[in-house]
Formats: sequence, structure tokens, C-alpha cells
Amino acid sequence: MNRTSKKTFGFLLTTLLAIAVIISGCSSNNDKGASLPPASSGSPSASASPSASNAADGEETVDVLRYPLTLTFASLDPHLVPTGGVANIDRHIYEQLVAFNTKYEPKPVLATEIQVSEDGKTYTFPLRKGVKFHNGKELKAEDVVASLNRWKEKTARVQTSFGDSLFEEVDEYTVAITLAQPSNDVPLQLASYLQFSAITTKEAIESAGPDGLTEIIGTGPYKYVEYKQDQYVHLTRFDDYVSPEGPQDGVIGKKEALVKDVYFDLIPDGSTAFNAFLAGDYDFASVTVDNLPQVQSLSDVTLNKVFAGELNIVFNKKAPFPSNVKFREAIAAALDAEQVLAGYTSDPELYRLNSSLVTPDNAEWHSEAGAEKYNQKNPELAKQLLQESGYNGEELVFLTTRDSAGAFYNATVLVVDQLQKIGIKAKIDTYDFTTMIARRGDPAAWDIYVGSFSNQASPSQVLFLGKSYGWPEDEQLQQLIRNTTEALTPEAKKQASDALHAYHWNYLGAVKIGDTGTYYANRNNVVGYQFFEGPILWNTKVLKK
Repeated sequence: MNRTSKKTFGFLLTTLLAIAVIISGCSSNNDKGASLPPASSGSPSASASPSASNAADGEETVDVLRYPLTLTFASLDPHLVPTGGVANIDRHIYEQLVAFNTKYEPKPVLATEIQVSEDGKTYTFPLRKGVKFHNGKELKAEDVVASLNRWKEKTARVQTSFGDSLFEEVDEYTVAITLAQPSNDVPLQLASYLQFSAITTKEAIESAGPDGLTEIIGTGPYKYVEYKQDQYVHLTRFDDYVSPEGPQDGVIGKKEALVKDVYFDLIPDGSTAFNAFLAGDYDFASVTVDNLPQVQSLSDVTLNKVFAGELNIVFNKKAPFPSNVKFREAIAAALDAEQVLAGYTSDPELYRLNSSLVTPDNAEWHSEAGAEKYNQKNPELAKQLLQESGYNGEELVFLTTRDSAGAFYNATVLVVDQLQKIGIKAKIDTYDFTTMIARRGDPAAWDIYVGSFSNQASPSQVLFLGKSYGWPEDEQLQQLIRNTTEALTPEAKKQASDALHAYHWNYLGAVKIGDTGTYYANRNNVVGYQFFEGPILWNTKVLKK
């Protein structure tokens, strides 16, 4: 079986990778928005000048904030890159019609409200007036329609949910979509963090090439300045930004660019970023269990824990052996989920067993249907199923990356170790993150992918259930997903979710390993910073040390 390089999926990274780092530093040159190279570990912080918005408080704050991400990518196009990692940057440039608050409830951002017809088929979104794009153009319905129809075209899971329906212009400041069937799913898909529904200008959509948007124009509190390949992305304050009203809650509510310039430094190696944090260059860091004692000894640091991800084994259903359900059943039978999770996190506080497609606290959609096939720890049954599948020691390609602080690679190694014990012959193909994503889209390039995924608000948003993610081209599965989106009462949602979960554990397009958490730390001179599905740098200021 000939295979070539590999690249991994983006969203997985989102949860563990977004926990990068902030560096505060500024000089008189930087105040003019000049391009800066990535900060080097151990370099002294430059002098800071008082921010105009804080001068009255007598606070001396920095005008330049640097935030390293353990990330590489090929494009900032939010409609093309299925990863929360890139959304960490894009969410500061672009906005959505609706977005999630911290309870994962979709609320208006560029829209003023969400109107739903009595039959549950038509969603109407009046737009806020006076909102400006970064090029000075006022946001109109034509821009929203062009953006969202392109987003739908590029997003397989949205196509499954919305069918052939398109967004349409009702009037200059109103947009609507009418579906063939009732749906609860439209606001959830629009608010998603992954491959998110960013709004740009109609002209930017029309000029987009095969490699993505050629203009990076949003309505967010920061506008794009420069992307230095594999080094940094530079954003600067958008002085004409028009903020939504209300208190900040997740991605909704008031947004204010308190820091003039933001640099997202791209540092794929997590240890490099952490060492720079210890050296005092960064104000925020992802913290491994091994690094916990070092952080706990710092008096000026606050330690936090986020439970926002999960591990899954995804099968390429177009590959010879993973396309065989007996083979997939063998992997599910062999898996000792707790052993993998314990090795992955090295901390019982950072994992939990969970067979469901959503978290246990998501009462609306959580289901234990099919859970008897989760965490079986039955190698003898696995060997029998392998034999029935026709597998006879052929080499299988596991796709992964060492980027994102090793999150994907470490999980892959732990899974491979278990599968080798039942007779699986494995080849681990390791690439940089961008290449892995590209390889993941090639059905001839891999057999199995072990990924870190962010939690989703509903089953319809789960990436590997979509037709293009591992190619689960099973019509019954797709119909069951549609059933979850068409359920309008709590009872109907429960029934639809149970049916989908039961079928998912029979079909086994992916095998759930479990939920994961991570520690992160921020220095106490960071004020107003929030982390929700990634960093939120608006409403954030960094006091001069």
C-alpha cells in the first residue's frame, strides 16, 4: 500500500493549541504599527506608553501585545480552513451574524435578532445599521448573502444541515434562509467556531481565487496588517469599529480594542513558547503537567483549567481496511480509553471517560446510546474481528503532526502502542500542521487519524460526521444527523440524539477515546482577558510591569 505525506486536521488543535502565549512589549517605533519580528525568548520588554483609554486611570499599559500560537497554516481564509487554530486569529478580524455566549447559546452579533417562522423553516436576520468594514464600506445584506453562501458551499456539515437552501437578501438590511424541513440547527451552525461563518464584503468574495480570499476584510475590532509566513500575523486597532451592545459573554457583547497592535507569533513548538513565558517574555502560557510545579511557584501568575476538547480515532472509509466495519469494530474492541487518556494527560484531573458526541453537561444532546461499545478493553475479541475483516498484517498509515505542542502526535503514539498488541502494523506519517491538513483531504494518503477535537454544541456540528471528513458516505448516518436538526421539542431532540448515537457506535466512522482538559496560566498584569474556545484579546489590556 503506497502512501505519501500526511497532514492533520485543524480543529483538533483548536482546543489545546489555542492556549498559546501573550507577550507584552512596545516601543515608540511600534506605536506606528511597524512590522515586528517574533519576540525571542529572553528578550527584554520594551518601554510602554500610556494607552489613551487608560491614561485617566493612571495606568501605564502596553500598546503592543504579542500572543504566540502553537500553529502553522496555509491560509487565513475562515471559510476554507477547518480549524479553531486559525479562528483564534480570524475572530479578531471577522464577525458572524450570531455567535456563542459561554453557555453555547447563539446570540446576535452583526444581526439584531434571530427570527424563526412558526413552522421552523425560515430564519430571518435583521442587520445592525452603520457597521463598517475595514475598507470603509457599510455592512449590507448583499455582503452577508455572498459570505454565507460561500461559507455553505465550502462547509460539508452545513451542506448536510441546510440542503439546497441558500441565504437571500430580503432588503438592504435583512437576510433570510428558508429550509425544506424545520430545523433547530441554523443558529448553531452560524455560531460555530470551526470553519466559522465570517462575514466579509461581497467584493472580497467575488475576487476570491482557488487558494482562498485575496483580501482580508472584516468588521471586527482589529484589522489585518500583515502575515509573515510561519512567523507572525499582525493586526491593528480598527478605529471605526462599531461594537455590539451589552456585556461581554463569550464572543457576544461589547468589544473594545484596548491594545493598539496585536501580533500572533506562530511557534509550533510548545516548549519554546513555555520557556519564553518563564523568561518573562510572555504573559500567557499553555501548561503541561510536567511544567505545573514551575508555574505554581510563580507568585504573579494565575493557573486555570479548561475542559474543552476530546480525542477521537477517525477512519478513512475509502481506504481498503478501514472501509470494512469489522476492522473498525476490532479497533473499538481493543481500545483501553482510560489508559490512552491517562498517558496523554498524565493527570486524572485532565480527562474523563465519555462515549457521547457532546459533553455530559450538554443535557439537550448528551446520550449514552451505544455506550456498551465504548472502552471495551477486549484484545481477544479485537483479534477475532481483525481476522474476520481479512486483515493480515498489512502496514497502515497513521497521519499526525508534532505541531500544536505534540497534542496529535502523542495521542497517536499511545493508540498505536495498543493496536500493535493486537497485530496492527503501523507506520506513523508525521508532517507540519499545514501539510497534515492537506494530506487529510487525500483519501490515498492515510488510513487512521488520531485527532484532538474541540467540543461541539450539537451532534450536527461534529466534524467527522460530515461527508468530507474521513468520508462517511452512509446515507442512513446523514439522515440521522438531519433528524437531530429537525427535532424542535426536547422529547424529539432526545429521541433523535439517541438514535444517532446508537447508529454511530454501530457504523464506527470514528471511535471516541474521551474528553480532555488542559491547564493554562496568565500573569496578573493581564486585565480583562478571557478564554472561550480560544483567546479573546478584545477588552484586554496589559499593564506595564
